[in-house]
Amino acid sequence: MIAEGVHLAREALLAGCDLETVFFDARLSTSEEGATLLAELRDLDAPCHEVTEGVMEGLQDARSPQPVLLAIRTAGLDGRSWRTQENPLVVVCDGIQDPGNLGAILRSADAAGAAVLLATGTTADWRHPRTVRASTGSIFRLPIEQTETETAVERLRQHGLTLVGTTVRKGQDFRDVALTGGCALFFGGEGAGLDEGLLETLDRVITIPLHPGVESLSVGAAVAVTLFEAVRQRRA
Repeated sequence: MIAEGVHLAREALLAGCDLETVFFDARLSTSEEGATLLAELRDLDAPCHEVTEGVMEGLQDARSPQPVLLAIRTAGLDGRSWRTQENPLVVVCDGIQDPGNLGAILRSADAAGAAVLLATGTTADWRHPRTVRASTGSIFRLPIEQTETETAVERLRQHGLTLVGTTVRKGQDFRDVALTGGCALFFGGEGAGLDEGLLETLDRVITIPLHPGVESLSVGAAVAVTLFEAVRQRRA
């Protein structure tokens, strides 16, 4: 996958990612932070290529092309560790199609101390550059697995987790459902939400109460609110 910019490059190095190639242009050396980063990158085994700003712009889809780009060989952290954790908090994204939303969810999941993120169904590829950017580096710290929805449900049940689905309406108030034990929180795609058939197979279904007249929260906001309710309960 691709990491663009000084901040993501620094996060990738801190996480010990295995680099394939480094591209940079003259702008990287104009700041002390950039010059320090370049010196560290040159000390690694990955080849470093200085290119023009035009080439850098062509390598990226960001609105503001960055002066450094890392091609990362690492496919992601091993997500199996959650199976040995006590009371893990697992995030399941089923059909989250916007890469930016997925990146924001990764950021929230990392901040809440989630054990792993499972990307199921038609969820966007977590290696997409917009996902990497929106995660602001969390993608290098949080284990991720991409799998089929049915496989994820079966695997989570085998490990004794409570499976909790989220829906805009008809669920229990999310504050009234215990999220303190090992549990997996399922979030559906933008607009459609979780499939009704899937919701029927889960243990609990929760809803975030909204002010009258408000139809819904964005999926990123819903994930953050739900995760930090779980954090609040666990700390209490």
